[in-house]
Amino acid sequence: MTTPPTSHAVDPDVRPPNAWFNFALLTLDGLTFWLGMSYFSPTTILPLFVSHLSPSNVLAGAVPAIVTIAWAIPQLLGASVATRVTSRKWFIIQTALAGRVPLIIMVAIIWWFALDYPTLTLVAFFACFGLFRAISGVNTPVYFDLVGVTVHPRDRSRFIGLNQFLGGGIGAIALAAGRDVLDAYPFPFGFVVCFALGIGISSVSILWLATVREPAVEPVVYPDRRGIVSQVRRVLATDQRFRGYLVARSLMIIAGMAGAFYAVHATRELGATDGDVAVFTSILLAFQTTSTMAWGAAANRLRLVNVLLAATVIGGLASAVALVWPSMEAFDLVFALAGVASGAVIVAESSLPLAFAEASGEERSLYVAVSNTILSPVTLVAPLLGGAIADVTGFGTMYLVATALTLGAVVSVLRVSEAQTLPRVRA
Repeated sequence: MTTPPTSHAVDPDVRPPNAWFNFALLTLDGLTFWLGMSYFSPTTILPLFVSHLSPSNVLAGAVPAIVTIAWAIPQLLGASVATRVTSRKWFIIQTALAGRVPLIIMVAIIWWFALDYPTLTLVAFFACFGLFRAISGVNTPVYFDLVGVTVHPRDRSRFIGLNQFLGGGIGAIALAAGRDVLDAYPFPFGFVVCFALGIGISSVSILWLATVREPAVEPVVYPDRRGIVSQVRRVLATDQRFRGYLVARSLMIIAGMAGAFYAVHATRELGATDGDVAVFTSILLAFQTTSTMAWGAAANRLRLVNVLLAATVIGGLASAVALVWPSMEAFDLVFALAGVASGAVIVAESSLPLAFAEASGEERSLYVAVSNTILSPVTLVAPLLGGAIADVTGFGTMYLVATALTLGAVVSVLRVSEAQTLPRVRA
């Protein structure tokens, strides 16, 4: 059996060199990136865009799934690359620049062909945005490895919370103003403006990343190394805590199938306009970002698995409200609850794989990649299942199923909390 490395142990009392400088620069990087990505919201903006090109709920529901799976599948490649790159930040910068190319092509196709060739535009959208997400997936493990060596474990939850709070908070304001854009211009030109803004703003993040003072890369050497697949098998076979986390997250994702359909339901059955969806997105982002800041500040004392439990319960409440009170007024609350739940997921899901890796003496990038890759098929199936239920029996039945599944997800997360918790990190 391959011997795991021991170079990832961390001293709880010593921060890395240039810690606060890098914390600030990576925060600015996250702020501008998430602000730009708010114009590509896979929960609201993108499903709404697809609904203009196709009447299928399954296709609209597939958007967040395809976005996630396109991002997750290449991550094992990214984890393998992470152990060989000579500079993490320059690898991230090069792949980020390459990823902007398909986005620019996508916007051009939407501008020229969306009205006359909706099917062609739909295919091009999924292909171009999927390629962008795939390139992002390759650099994600490398990015989190960079965070791992520049941000100390006891600062990570705060770092993630602050990133989401600043970028998403400004994004919420921008999308509230974006209501006028989507309502003022006929389809597809409002979306062209939103997507172009997203590309431009997110690209500014590359400038901040270029100024990060990266520590020297210390390659991890595995005796008898047999490749990334063997490493994945070993991790899943030996780390029981990590396996329990993956089971719990899988059930959470299935229970969260309703999230992809709130905006589509509001426009198709409750009379919402495209501009109303921009407002819903701003509500989602506002509550996501403020709650992420709170969850990040409290995570060290609450334990990350308890933050994950809160995400499960609050997400279930969102689908329950949509079930019992389907109205425009209620959907403000639905998106607020969904935002709070999303904030908790962001904090827990961004930090737990790093913590499991360090507790086991493994590569951080490997655990990040394994987590995202294992969960990607579940992420694909969940909204497709939700869309099929909505197409056959209506949104109400889909919300009922999602609410019921939340109970199983809660039980699964409670087992992780009781039997597989990680040691607290001193605040």
